[in-house]
Amino acid sequence: MHASAWMISVGLLAIPLALVAEDQSESRDQFELIDGESIEGRLVEFRRDVVLVDRQRVPVERIVRWDRFASTRKTVGGRRPGTDEVLLVGGDRLRCRVQTIDLEYVVARWDVLARPTVFRVPLEHVRAVLFAPRAASRIGRRPDIDRGGRSADELLLRGGDRLVGELKSVGAEMVELTTAVGTRRVARQSVATLLVNPDLQVMVRRPTRHVRIAFSDGSRLTATRPISGENRLIGLEFPGIEVVGAAVAGKAHVRVPLPVIRSVQFFGDEILRLTTRTPERAVHTPFLGTVRPPVIDGSIGGGPLEVGGRWSASGLGMTSRTRMTWPLDGRHRWFCSRVAIDDTAGDSGDVVFRVLVDGRSVWSSGPVRGGRKPRKLGPVDLAGARKLTLVVDYGRRADVGDHAAWLDPRLVVE
Repeated sequence: MHASAWMISVGLLAIPLALVAEDQSESRDQFELIDGESIEGRLVEFRRDVVLVDRQRVPVERIVRWDRFASTRKTVGGRRPGTDEVLLVGGDRLRCRVQTIDLEYVVARWDVLARPTVFRVPLEHVRAVLFAPRAASRIGRRPDIDRGGRSADELLLRGGDRLVGELKSVGAEMVELTTAVGTRRVARQSVATLLVNPDLQVMVRRPTRHVRIAFSDGSRLTATRPISGENRLIGLEFPGIEVVGAAVAGKAHVRVPLPVIRSVQFFGDEILRLTTRTPERAVHTPFLGTVRPPVIDGSIGGGPLEVGGRWSASGLGMTSRTRMTWPLDGRHRWFCSRVAIDDTAGDSGDVVFRVLVDGRSVWSSGPVRGGRKPRKLGPVDLAGARKLTLVVDYGRRADVGDHAAWLDPRLVVE
């Protein structure tokens, strides 16, 4: 269905620093550092290697995440009626207005920017397209995007029917699919979801140093680390996304109002995230029912890992009673994280988080309940240690609502 692998092109995201000053009266910025320290203040300047928060200089390599909190009820760039959702391989998503889809690209307009911009995404990087998913949600649950056994494209219709075959095109009015009994053309408004053939999906290769950005409309995109630009601009490059009509091939300058950025999560070589390392042992002992293994970078209740409406790209979803153990190689001195019950549990859930080093308990959270803010963990000293074990244990109500989350669990060099 798809053409041969295309060279990945990028779009350049430019944020004028003048917008920082304009937005200061309406938001506050919080930076979590790799050692667990938190710095809160006003973002003054974002350079290639250093962030200036009020009068404090913070090396970019020390930042785990940067969150922006609005101090007013005004919402900038929120989701608009009729918005489609493009789900990318690897977990990113773009909430946009899909214009066309052919054998090679999804072409869509993103209205959250200061100037509406048309993006082109290679179809091989797309998992699914949800057409106006708010309307689709009224007729049932969201589709199982990762359902196994598929080896073709599928159209899920709003009436509940399913068409299987090879996608030919999606236009403003019609969707065309070649099936085993011939070509089918259906009205676009009757299509709820396009599931792309998983055999043809390819994840964009992320650079070692990259960021994952959450926007106010719900979009989440991977980009390279911030870079300096001319005229005091901050730039980011989006792997796997091309801006249509770019003046320079492979790159384009687009302005993003600072208020539409909710968080920026940093990934690099200063820390080792536990989610990237296979544990030597992971055991769940159910209170009743079936075994529920831990979820990497997602909620045990399903979907992304969110606490208080804030998305974490890196984390572990567990239920009680679960225990995971990793071997240590002596290169990392500290362990840090945050712990909470994620949003899929609502106000339910009651667990105790524990950290063991070489089988010895070194930290316990006490009772952690749903609907509460994340609790800081660490830094836990790992000097001379050979094994690290994370445990989620029962609280007061067995395992009811125990959707435990380890947020950004990481090993830190000295």
